[in-house]
Amino acid sequence: MTVKFSKIDIVGMKLKRERIIRKPQPLLIGAPKIRLPRFSHWPKIVSFAVFIIIITLVLQGLTYLSKARSWRGEILGVATSAYSDLAAGGENLSQQNLSSASKLFASASQNINLALDKLNDYKLLTWAYPQASSADHILSGAGFLARAGQRLSSALSLFEELKVSSKGIETIDFELKLSINQKYLIESRNLVQQASDEFSKVSSVPLDYTETLTQAKIQVAQLARALDQLIGLESVYLEIFSGEKIYLLVFQNYDELRATGGFIGTYGVLKTNHGMITNLSIDSIYDLDSQIYEQIAAPGPMQPEIPRWGIRDANWFADFPTTATKLLYFFEKGSQTADGVIAITPQLFENLLDVVGPIDMPEYDTVLTTENFQKVAQQKTSVEYDRQLNEPKKFLADLAPILLDRLINLEKDQWLGVLQILQNNLQQRQILLFSKDLITQRQISDLGFSGEILSTEYDYISIINSNLGGTKTDLNMDQGAKLESKILSDGSIINNLTIRRTNAAAEENKNYMRVLVPLGSQLVSASGFDEHQYFDSVSRDLNTDPDLAAWDDGSLHSNAYVRTETGKTEFAGWVITSPGEEQTVTLTYVLPFKASVDHGYCLLVQKQSGAKAYQFDGNLNLGQFRTNWLGPNTTLYGNIVQFSSHSNTDDFWPMVITK
Repeated sequence: MTVKFSKIDIVGMKLKRERIIRKPQPLLIGAPKIRLPRFSHWPKIVSFAVFIIIITLVLQGLTYLSKARSWRGEILGVATSAYSDLAAGGENLSQQNLSSASKLFASASQNINLALDKLNDYKLLTWAYPQASSADHILSGAGFLARAGQRLSSALSLFEELKVSSKGIETIDFELKLSINQKYLIESRNLVQQASDEFSKVSSVPLDYTETLTQAKIQVAQLARALDQLIGLESVYLEIFSGEKIYLLVFQNYDELRATGGFIGTYGVLKTNHGMITNLSIDSIYDLDSQIYEQIAAPGPMQPEIPRWGIRDANWFADFPTTATKLLYFFEKGSQTADGVIAITPQLFENLLDVVGPIDMPEYDTVLTTENFQKVAQQKTSVEYDRQLNEPKKFLADLAPILLDRLINLEKDQWLGVLQILQNNLQQRQILLFSKDLITQRQISDLGFSGEILSTEYDYISIINSNLGGTKTDLNMDQGAKLESKILSDGSIINNLTIRRTNAAAEENKNYMRVLVPLGSQLVSASGFDEHQYFDSVSRDLNTDPDLAAWDDGSLHSNAYVRTETGKTEFAGWVITSPGEEQTVTLTYVLPFKASVDHGYCLLVQKQSGAKAYQFDGNLNLGQFRTNWLGPNTTLYGNIVQFSSHSNTDDFWPMVITK
């Protein structure tokens, strides 16, 4: 199992490596399958300094045979030309001069083949001297990269044909062209893999170039993952928008957090036909709720203030596929059937405003910008709306066509920026996707865009907050968590988790907190949860939802309710924080497995969809154990392993231990 973190800039095509967590050892064969797609930035496909190594190795290798010296100049000449063409090809690719890039890659490929042909005349040299053999592998790998660049140039040329209007994508035969585009991407991905295989065979390089070769290998791996991501994205697009489809859109306000991103105040219905928008409507969720006559009791923490469950509160479960199923259930009871759900937070609109620029809305006496979107949209839809018309979400309905029009009129070279924004929001789970089609849903899940609770046989933590006070305060809440773990003499692992929440808002934050940990974990003690009456998900004369009934099953310990949710043990309770105050919750619990040389230790921290990034610090006291291997971003101090992060994506820390 490999979990890799990287950032690849689609627009700038510049590598920005964050961290790479490689497979630790065979001891971790049972490690969890965790999908953490990281396709946020593209590398320059061929800006590899590895070609400096080519020249050096050819120079060193060919000096071993006097006859070869006469050929050395020619080989170096074509290798240098290949390097120049590849560098220029990469620059043209980043500037979307795709035709020029393709020609330069073709020229580079031709020169590399010439160099290989001449080097092949001295095959004995490559067998006898590792430097010459390494030069052969590097040249071969470079040749595969040049051909991959040609295929990628052809694939990206689709953006030159992209025609978008308020009706959606109007490019003629777009689905067919996208299928051909995907074929080019697959060919490019296979060629990149062949390049990677060649570079892995390099055994001898000058010491000064060891790090350069390492970076080149990393870049190739980054590109391979980026291509895999693009191929997957196109597959999902072809599945989601093939034929006639209807999708329920839910807009989640993360300033009033709920389990999968935020309170749903607005919804939309998107109808498409082969990617063309046939209808897009946006309205208040309360209008839809008024059409639903299902009499189902709301989740226990909402009782008795909110006795009946509605679609506005249906995003209760932390696992988005479970929540999406509930959303569709209510939607179909009150409106019509749908093929899936697309959930969106305000971050998407803020990011798009970065691209299209400020939007003047004179009828609302405002100019929308990235900086003020959240505040203005919240004000216009919750406070400043015509009470007689009673259309609180008209502001968003009026904004949608203006934003679409701005996107339509973007320059072609800006569309990769829009693609980047969509990818970032999917990666950070500001956009969540669900399809009733099992094959499509599996692809969404494989890409990591499903918002599902991840499975793992190792340690796991996810902190899920639900604002049930009706206040828009979560953007002013600061949260931090610290995990202190210790391996006892018998291998048992005891965790002490401290969660701190500080309220910088002017209103109270009434939060129902759920902490998901490995299934079977045993609570030792809990402190910091507020005293509050607990209710089951039942109400007089209302039906009980079976999933809520199963979720209710648990017991109370020191104001912490212990139950099971989505294959995890859950410790839940109320954390009510007044303005300017800080609340601290501490949970001590024993994990359901023991540390051993066979099991090792890993920790996955899964972030709540739509939530702000928060500081997480952890340390593991190894007790009588010691480490054989530590993943990146971990530090060993004596017998204590330390790790931390402050990211809005999931984190995974693996390690191999022994006695």
